[in-house]
Amino acid sequence: MFRETKTENGRVRGIPCGWPSITAYYGIPYAAPPVGDLRWREPHPAADWEGVRDCARGSAKCPQLGVGKGSFFEREFYPVEEKMDEDCLYLNIWTPAASPEDKLPVIFWVHGGAFMTGYGHSAHFDGEHFARQGVILVTINYRINVFGWMVDKELTEESPYHSSGNYGLMDQIYALKWVRRNIANFGGDPKRITIAGQSAGAASINALVCSPLTKGDYVGAIFQSGGGVDALPDMNYPALAEVEARMDLKKSLGVDSIAEARALPWEEVLERWKMTMPGPAINRTPVIDGYVLTKSTYETFMNNEQGHVPYLMGYTAKEGIVVTPTLEAYKGLIRLLYGARADEFLALCPQTEEEFPEARDAFFTESLQAATECWAEVQDSRGSTPTYVYELARNLPGDDKGPFHASDLWYVFKTFMRAWRPWTPRDYEIAWQMNTYWANFAKSGNPNGDRLPEWKPYTKAEQNTLVFGDEKTRMEEVPINARVKFRKQFLLGGKK
Repeated sequence: MFRETKTENGRVRGIPCGWPSITAYYGIPYAAPPVGDLRWREPHPAADWEGVRDCARGSAKCPQLGVGKGSFFEREFYPVEEKMDEDCLYLNIWTPAASPEDKLPVIFWVHGGAFMTGYGHSAHFDGEHFARQGVILVTINYRINVFGWMVDKELTEESPYHSSGNYGLMDQIYALKWVRRNIANFGGDPKRITIAGQSAGAASINALVCSPLTKGDYVGAIFQSGGGVDALPDMNYPALAEVEARMDLKKSLGVDSIAEARALPWEEVLERWKMTMPGPAINRTPVIDGYVLTKSTYETFMNNEQGHVPYLMGYTAKEGIVVTPTLEAYKGLIRLLYGARADEFLALCPQTEEEFPEARDAFFTESLQAATECWAEVQDSRGSTPTYVYELARNLPGDDKGPFHASDLWYVFKTFMRAWRPWTPRDYEIAWQMNTYWANFAKSGNPNGDRLPEWKPYTKAEQNTLVFGDEKTRMEEVPINARVKFRKQFLLGGKK
């Protein structure tokens, strides 16, 4: 146990956790503040400091609009407003190491939030329980929304990489490489880093394993509700030139140049960006820029150019039950995804107005099931690294929402007692199991261990998923309906 250590920029002092042998370090800068002339540029090195930096509290989160006052997700995950500031490139570390020589495995966590909200020091990402398992947890803040995904020809022209729009991904990569260089000082092993995330965080990890910039930086990857073969509509990232063609600074931010946009306070940038919702005036996701992403994640995976490491990935049984598109938006999304084959897919959906919500609500779960199973089947057909697939099917106590999108976070981090729900012994059991499986995976690339139900890799011969159900956790072949079957055939057939 030690409370003070060094980084490449100076010394830091952490604080004891509830389990006193564990030390938490909050708000360590991994890059320079992306403000002023550094707004919409690649991350730059953090400044050195004198003395010992107090790391007892988290940094500000990237400016964002939030999830909405009184919304479902506010009650579940964001009951308190956190400070916002454009100076947000900080990370947090939980370590149980007794000395810098321990060489413990590391989980590098990227938060979700549709690429537009979220932050790494949220209470449900607490790393104490991973640390109790002998695993160091690192969580990060990175640029999101207009600050993370801004595309403009002027930005591309000034970039040394002839790129714009992927500042959030560049932050994640920069933070990952910072961890590689510094984690040994916290008792971690830079050669045993598992990268992980949920929702847009999982989509980000999916992008990182497909990026040429991260080769050799990790030994395993975890996708929760957002990874696999084209898991979510937001993963169909546009090409840089396509976004540049529709960008108009005057219409989007009311300025004539990037210099003028950089001169605006971040509060004004956020307010002007807000006025562009929900249209396409400003890019809101990563792009295929030729630098961070040289091609789509789909093409990278189908070409077998992704990272060749073990994967743990899965989804919840009711991903879309809380946030679902309108009927017309659903049909528009299907036409965007399937093009000339959209009518074939829609023919597989219930046809009456009363029945259609069933297909609409199931869309995200079905997409993620197809994405994970396709990834695992292709990996197996190549004789490649194993893929462990899970489904959270536990109906959470307290309401009828079931296992909704992001509900697995409470179990994985074992922070379920920070939620309002009346948890039962079964929830305690699932939390212990998931936290232990994830920790084991970080240690060895295999989630199995003593007292845990056996978790076999998903293969073409044994298409079994580890299902965390209401009564038991066991390997099952999750049924697929006609829509999931169509989606898998479409993806494996080259989207034709």
